[in-house]
Amino acid sequence: MLTHGNHTIYTYLVKQAEVYRDKPFLYFRDESISYASMLERSNQVAHWLINKGIKKGDTVAVMSKNSPHFYDLWFGCAAIGAIILPINTASTARELEYFLSHSDSKAILYDEDFKSNDLQQVSDELQLKTCHSISGAWRKEVKACKKDFVEMVSVSGDDVCTIMYTSGTTSMPKGVMITHENYLFAGHSSVLYQGLSSYDRYLILLPLFHANAQYYTSMAMLVVGGTIVLLEKFSVSTFWEDVEKYKPTVSSFVATIIKILLELPVHPYERVHAIRQIGYGLFVNKQDIENFQSRFGIRLFQWYGMTESITTNIVTPLYENMPYDPNTGISAIGKPALGHEVKMVDENGNEVPPFTAGQMIIKGPSLMKGYYKNEEATRQTIRTGWLYTGDQGYANHEGYIWFVDRDKDVIKRAGENVSSIEVENVISGFPGISDCAVIGVPDKLRDESIIAFIQTAHETISLEELQSFCEKNLSYFKIPQAFQMIEEFPRTSIGKVKKNVLRERYSQQIK
Repeated sequence: MLTHGNHTIYTYLVKQAEVYRDKPFLYFRDESISYASMLERSNQVAHWLINKGIKKGDTVAVMSKNSPHFYDLWFGCAAIGAIILPINTASTARELEYFLSHSDSKAILYDEDFKSNDLQQVSDELQLKTCHSISGAWRKEVKACKKDFVEMVSVSGDDVCTIMYTSGTTSMPKGVMITHENYLFAGHSSVLYQGLSSYDRYLILLPLFHANAQYYTSMAMLVVGGTIVLLEKFSVSTFWEDVEKYKPTVSSFVATIIKILLELPVHPYERVHAIRQIGYGLFVNKQDIENFQSRFGIRLFQWYGMTESITTNIVTPLYENMPYDPNTGISAIGKPALGHEVKMVDENGNEVPPFTAGQMIIKGPSLMKGYYKNEEATRQTIRTGWLYTGDQGYANHEGYIWFVDRDKDVIKRAGENVSSIEVENVISGFPGISDCAVIGVPDKLRDESIIAFIQTAHETISLEELQSFCEKNLSYFKIPQAFQMIEEFPRTSIGKVKKNVLRERYSQQIK
């Protein structure tokens, strides 16, 4: 049974355009787009796609920076039952070819900035129906299409709306199939967990090609009748001016942004704003959380979710303070969301007792439909209704959950399992360190050595003092064997450190 009837994200936009007609759906730069205008723009794109030969079930790739055009294409594809494929704008030519080929894409639309000979060559080889720049000329073409739209095909809430590829560090990326119902569930559940209303303005500065900006933010505003404040990206120099200009009430960050804002000098607007809360994913240390909340007067709360799990399956209740583990100083990430079950299991799938680390598995009302053209991976990930996350965690007797590490980032040291996050949490408390990342590398004697990459806050630190600090605050087997200074961390599009790249760099150094 579909929780939201047979609605699609397009029919939900139709519904909201009737209720909130002239209310701003989206602010972008100096542009304000009402709910009614958003519907008209989506209809025009739908007609344009039909004119290009796109039909229900066809995949349309989109390689775009944050802009209203993403929403035009998202809802326009949904209107005719086409499947949108958001592509990371940092993708290489090889990755782009894989995404387009594996997804059986019939078209690609891209920002002019990403136009290249490689893109055109891939398009020609795959014989795409259209390879088109999202430029002023494209918008002119679209504007000439009909604003009204009569649905020509039957699109169900259970139909696939989007394919999003997960990052592949050890194998080829897998295409997660997301249905219209998945999106609407994510939106409604996010409204509940975040305490949102139609009066809210959601500041979105993370990339729209990522699940965060789609599931927890854009969809939340659609279903509750709120307003999106869209930035092309996070900008250190203009952040507080943007906050003053658009008056957002909530937002979603990554740890990097929290750290950057804390390092900035005091700004006139940093205490005079309308933001009441900001959600974030993994991982922010206790001191940074406390400093941020005290300095800016903004409540920080944590959540855990995956592209495959659709919504925030574990979340900090806004009315509670998260407990800290006294042994590690790390905060719990929350409790299972309403209607969700979370268990920690051993390698045989048996549930482990409280305070024992195991793989986190999740059962919820809305999981992905599966991996595109990969039934075996789907069977391995979803077993008897449980989604196996590949992440390690543990719980206490009250149901609070702690994230330990990604399976692939747990360090095996002389028979002991070491959480890279725990070591990073301790190192982050050393004066002068702005960021760090800990990895394991092969060690012939003790399985793996622990290597800590360090970024400093414009000052020189003593590695001898840092070593002593770690010896005082970490068990002997958790102390890094080496510290590496780094000017800038390799990061994903949403700011996560690419630890696989750090491992490769270190391996090359010691050869």
